[in-house]
Amino acid sequence: MEDTLIPDYVDARKIFAQQALIKGIIPVSRLSRFCELVAATQGDVQVTMKFDLDESNRRIIEGELDTQAQVLCQRCLEPMEITLHDEFRLAVVSSESKSEGLPKSLDPWICEDIKLVVAEVIEEQLILCMPIVSYHDHDCIEKLSFEATEAKENGTAKAANGANKPNPFDILKTLKDKD
Repeated sequence: MEDTLIPDYVDARKIFAQQALIKGIIPVSRLSRFCELVAATQGDVQVTMKFDLDESNRRIIEGELDTQAQVLCQRCLEPMEITLHDEFRLAVVSSESKSEGLPKSLDPWICEDIKLVVAEVIEEQLILCMPIVSYHDHDCIEKLSFEATEAKENGTAKAANGANKPNPFDILKTLKDKD
């Protein structure tokens, strides 16, 4: 893929009429909402976007993006790298009401202005392809040592200080026995 920077915005009237193809990169640091979801903001997103008109004269963006992102493992809270890849088809419409009746193969992208901000499109697609939960493939919890885990493995229910902890529900047994 080329190392050309993706433009900040394009003229929505011209780019579809020209049936343009944009290939290049956008730095992750330019995507502020996406940066809030990741552990590190280094790196670039490789992007390919084709702007076209379909048979119904709808403005269509077909695109693909790839990047490596640093996120926190939900088990051990250590950083880990994930690969994000997405292919998308968007219909650019001027209002939400015009998005009704679009084919199911197209997702709407509302652009009320002639200025189409390319970074917003890319950022939204990145956020949508993020996994809900990220964790290491290997069992990263084994690296962490907890006394409670060791006690469970020994078959005892000891507290962290080593003494037997009274069961708070023992009082309920006495109430049941009175009946």
